[in-house]
Amino acid sequence: MRKYYTAGFVPEAGGTWTVYFPDFQEIHTGGESLEEATENAADALRTLLESMARGNNAVPEPSELASVREQVRDCRLLDALPYPEDTVYQLVPAPSFDLTPVRVNVSIPRASLAEIDAKALAYGFTRSGFLTHAALAYRQKD
Repeated sequence: MRKYYTAGFVPEAGGTWTVYFPDFQEIHTGGESLEEATENAADALRTLLESMARGNNAVPEPSELASVREQVRDCRLLDALPYPEDTVYQLVPAPSFDLTPVRVNVSIPRASLAEIDAKALAYGFTRSGFLTHAALAYRQKD
């Protein structure tokens, strides 16, 4: 089942937005607009969860909305920042990072496979590791 974490999107005086994830104090992000802040929040959450999965770190369960509101308000007050009434709270989907290896069968032209193997060796990867790394690097370009 997919998890969703509630983030607090606080409008700042200059028109920007600051994003708080009380479940993840490591995330510090925001944006020039609510749309940009939302995109940055999703990206920051994905990056952190991927890092946690690679390090075999436990991922906390999402907090209830009331708890998130209280924690965002307390954080703002602790930093002597205003807590605007129009703070927005929304769910941010947490991507799954099941890193369990899965064996797959693919068909690749022999010449391409030789190139892949040579590049994998040159960069210190296994064939599978190189293909995974290349696919993830390609995903980052989107």
